[in-house]
Amino acid sequence: MPDRTSNPNQKKAIWHTAGPAMILAGPGSGKTYVTVHRIQHLITHHGVDPAHILVITFTKAAALEMQERFFHLMEPLKPPVWFGTFHAVFYHILKQSAQYRGYTIITEFEKRKLIRNIVRMQKRFAYVKEEDYDKLIKVISAVKNMPVRFSSAELPLAEMTEEDLLFLISEYQKYLTEFKQMDFDDIMIHCEALLVQNPKLLKKWQSQFHYILIDEFQDIAPGQYRIMRLLAAPDNNIFIVGDDDQSIYRFRGASPANMQQFLKDYPEAVQILLNVNYRCHRQIVEASLAVVSENKERFEKEIEASHADGEGVCCHIFDTQEEEQADLIDRLNAQLKDKTLQQSAIICRTNYECALWAQVLEQNKIPYQLKDVPKSRFSHFIIKDLLAYMELAAGSRRRSLFLGIMNRPVRYIRRESLTTEDITEQLWKHYYRDTPAIQDAIDTLFRGLECIRGKKPYLAVRYIRNVIGYDSYLTDKYGIVQSKELLQIADEFQEFVRQFASYEEVEHYISEYEKMLSRQKDAAQGASADAKKGIELLTMHASKGLEYDSVYLPGCTEGKIPSKKAVTEADLEEERRMFYVATTRAKNNLYISAAKGKTGKDAPSRFLQAIAARFPPKPEAGHERSDYFSES
Repeated sequence: MPDRTSNPNQKKAIWHTAGPAMILAGPGSGKTYVTVHRIQHLITHHGVDPAHILVITFTKAAALEMQERFFHLMEPLKPPVWFGTFHAVFYHILKQSAQYRGYTIITEFEKRKLIRNIVRMQKRFAYVKEEDYDKLIKVISAVKNMPVRFSSAELPLAEMTEEDLLFLISEYQKYLTEFKQMDFDDIMIHCEALLVQNPKLLKKWQSQFHYILIDEFQDIAPGQYRIMRLLAAPDNNIFIVGDDDQSIYRFRGASPANMQQFLKDYPEAVQILLNVNYRCHRQIVEASLAVVSENKERFEKEIEASHADGEGVCCHIFDTQEEEQADLIDRLNAQLKDKTLQQSAIICRTNYECALWAQVLEQNKIPYQLKDVPKSRFSHFIIKDLLAYMELAAGSRRRSLFLGIMNRPVRYIRRESLTTEDITEQLWKHYYRDTPAIQDAIDTLFRGLECIRGKKPYLAVRYIRNVIGYDSYLTDKYGIVQSKELLQIADEFQEFVRQFASYEEVEHYISEYEKMLSRQKDAAQGASADAKKGIELLTMHASKGLEYDSVYLPGCTEGKIPSKKAVTEADLEEERRMFYVATTRAKNNLYISAAKGKTGKDAPSRFLQAIAARFPPKPEAGHERSDYFSES
């Protein structure tokens, strides 16, 4: 492997002294190496006071790691360079102002509790359910960071009005102000306002930070960028390091356009491309660039690879998911035998898919660890409702199950009519002895349960949705737009249970799945050495910044990558960037696979077409490549 110090572009970046600079640093190009060596160069060759250098990263862990690398480089000295996250620096600025000295940061737990209390105290929010709080928290943060007024299309719940949301945000902010608290959004908002409204204070901090270095600039939010511009003026010694092809946080306001905007704001900026990838096999570099190069909103780059160790890219197409799983398990068993498993990762588009693969690995006794333990995929109310119908059809008469589904679809049945823990049709109808219409509804409900009994789960779910009327209930209650996503969840569950012959098998599977998640949570909390011996399971988002000898990307089909929710060109470009991030985590071996599925509806991801042109996929059932790749 070549010596990085011989790379002329790295030298050029390290030796850059004054004025704005944009360093395009792709995967494995040595951006941390360049950053810490530039700091050293400023101090040792140009006499810059280290206390006037500010280095910004996006996570505390990244800040500590970079500081440690810098201290190691400067041993035995530990120059007082500022290393921190955006929020840590902004909060420090606020705390030095008398106006905010007494403020504290509200924790995520406290934030959720506060929003829940506001909702529960107001009758206007009677429609809000427990599973809605994540959406509320997310939209409150988004609205607070919006430069313009939100639209009704961005409301998180079908029943919620614009007035409801504004009221909720207003009450939430009143509480924070009254008790002198801030959330993470407020830290940025208050800091920007403070600096804009107080020129003397701004000048003080500008004189403190003569040189500003920003890591992972492609992830910056507009508000963060505005504050950095304020602090960098008037000398504009702002040195940004990033890769527009790895911008995958659009939901937080990040965009590849931010790097384009930097050049508009600083037309005199020096541009340097770190064009050698020291991490990835030559084929991996070529394959990943083949996909992301289809994006229009990006800087053109020619990237070189420094090695060709390992197998490079292997692309396999299977007829069924079972064949795909069997092939991956065979490969992992070989790695387990060679004791190389812990140097590998399975990267999926979502936590849902990670959990699916966790069960496959568990069933095959392959050691693994989930980077982020997801919520149970069976906890969604749609799935709970469908399971409740199936359990009642199997013979259960628990009151709690009837409470969940008795008005789904609407039957106008009151909860006080369920007077015992075990419900019988006779007693229930007796309660409504003077209301024949509801007696008929109860009778129809039990006849429906009788029809479900004994059916295979796939047919039972289809009956609940189409004959009993569960799909119509969702459409009537949530409207055409929001119900589309809910119906998709029902579709996925219906397809999932196709593999089982009885409700009891479904119940057993879910029970084992819940136990698996519980064990993973315990392992994550204990962080035991044994848990770290297996392959890592993580999402594309979570994989950013990591690297492995071998990476597996299973399930690369349409609807997964790109996601079925990606409908606009901007959505698809971000999906390509996520795929690019995932593929470039692999150093030596990248295994990409897809399966057509039993229904024949699935197709390999359109992203594989660009890879297929260079590395033809290997069909596993005698099919030619043209069977799998067609024009989109």
